[in-house]
Amino acid sequence: MASAEIEKIRHSLSHVMAYAVKELYPTTTFGIGPAIENGFYYDIDFGKTTISDADFPKIEAKMREIIKKKLPVERVEWTLEKAKSWAKKQQQKYKLELLNDLEKKGEIKDKVSFYKIGDFYDLCKGPHVDNTATLNTFKLTKVAGAYWKGDEKRVQMTRLYGVGFETKKELDEYLERQEQAKLRDHRKLGKELDLFHYSKLIGSGLPLFSPRGAILRDKLNELSQSYRLKNGYQKVWIPHIANLETYRVSGHLEKFPELLHFVSQESGDELALKPVNCPHHTQIFASMPRSYKDLPVKYLDTTTVYRDEKKGELGGLSRVRAITQDDSHIFCTDAQVEQVFGELIEVAKEMYELLNMKLSLRLSFKDDGDGYIGDEKLWAKAQNSIEAMAQKFKMDYKIGIGEAAMYGPKMDFMAIDALDREWQVATVQLDYALPERFGLEYVAADGAKQRPVMVHCALLGSIERFMGIFIEHTAGWFPLWCAPEQVRILTVNDNVADYAQRVAEVLGGVVLNEPIKHNELRFSVDNSSESLGKKIKRATEMRIPIVLIVGAKDEAAGEVSVRLRSEEQKVKLTKLAEFVEKGRFFKKNYVL
Repeated sequence: MASAEIEKIRHSLSHVMAYAVKELYPTTTFGIGPAIENGFYYDIDFGKTTISDADFPKIEAKMREIIKKKLPVERVEWTLEKAKSWAKKQQQKYKLELLNDLEKKGEIKDKVSFYKIGDFYDLCKGPHVDNTATLNTFKLTKVAGAYWKGDEKRVQMTRLYGVGFETKKELDEYLERQEQAKLRDHRKLGKELDLFHYSKLIGSGLPLFSPRGAILRDKLNELSQSYRLKNGYQKVWIPHIANLETYRVSGHLEKFPELLHFVSQESGDELALKPVNCPHHTQIFASMPRSYKDLPVKYLDTTTVYRDEKKGELGGLSRVRAITQDDSHIFCTDAQVEQVFGELIEVAKEMYELLNMKLSLRLSFKDDGDGYIGDEKLWAKAQNSIEAMAQKFKMDYKIGIGEAAMYGPKMDFMAIDALDREWQVATVQLDYALPERFGLEYVAADGAKQRPVMVHCALLGSIERFMGIFIEHTAGWFPLWCAPEQVRILTVNDNVADYAQRVAEVLGGVVLNEPIKHNELRFSVDNSSESLGKKIKRATEMRIPIVLIVGAKDEAAGEVSVRLRSEEQKVKLTKLAEFVEKGRFFKKNYVL
């Protein structure tokens, strides 16, 4: 978490940037300019002027000119009447709208605060640094579009982003990580490694996975499923549409109607593509009488949900409209909740250790908004239970207010990738609301009917989103068990084609059983007429974990030359299967 001082530095830099923009483009109007993680941004209406990163040097130069003047950053307070008069005179319509909003919400008492740098005034509650002299370490980073107040029906403004730090060393380290991030960008690597593609004809947010990408998806899903199957989960299958009444009962139609894709039916039935899987799973549970002896009932289902995400928010695999979830739902008694959570915590820790990602927890609780369903007392009970379990299992955690699911609080697992970026991945959610809304019951030991507790869990979350994270985490150098192509055989010339086939026959009998079982080896033979150097280059570009080179000397010696990322060695053909099956290729080394 950023310190209070760096927050002030970044917030002040957003004002200096706005001041510089106003100097360079006098007719601009301003929205909001907060501090954010690592930096700041400002939403600006440039009118007919188009801004790109080519304009950054000019804006940065003006910012440094302002900073060198060592101007005080002064807080001033005006009456609402004076503040509105200023906004009108300066033709700052967005600031006037913000002032009117504050007035309507009753958030303005006697005065409203502004901050002054030189002759530049900006509506702001602060805090800020005392003087521009401390604002030397910054860089503008990108331009994006942003609808005013996030409303796609309003004007699209230009959002200028920048980063700011206390020292040049911190800035340099950040910029180096950003360069690494560009090299690892999953959108770039997804295309280069032939993993997934988009088609304008199919539509935005609907990725198409090639054979190589489908293998990676399948292996990641098999890993996730393997952990749960060994803990007694059972596979189920559900359709991709449901009667709209399903989502009236669940509350999704009321709380999140914008996410639903409606399906037209001549029969008169009201149908929608499913945005979630939990209502379907409740009906499998409700399909027969249940006894306390049957509980916990654990369902496992990897399936796709569909959400009508805004087009401007879609990007790569990070946010899509067809979301495949490695979803689980557990129906249990109150007394079994701790055991269920404990199992899932241990599974998540073990799985992400294998994936070489450190985990922490965010306990996602509700805020005072109206986007939730269920009784307040049950919410309090659920939130207390989740925090107690985090403490019991000795997990580091922080609390995220307003991050809860509609129906209950969550234990969100936050993973740190190879570039020290934090991502929300697995989630376990405690739910008392949906069993109540769907009237779920089981017969207790005393013969009375009781409500089960529902636990929602996804270890990968959105498989598409996790693939994007994993591609960047590994830089496309996937561990052997999930690499789309694990081994490639390269021939030095045509004279060893028969020997290459013998090598292929050996590999054809190799089946990996760690960390997932029955994983038949995926390999190819490059017997093209191109030079060996070009073959090696192509295999390296495709991030093939093991490259086997066979030439006349290798054939004569009954061996192959094994080329790994960091070394080369000779292996006897008779030992090749064992070398691959029991080698050290499960070690995790994802450095570029």
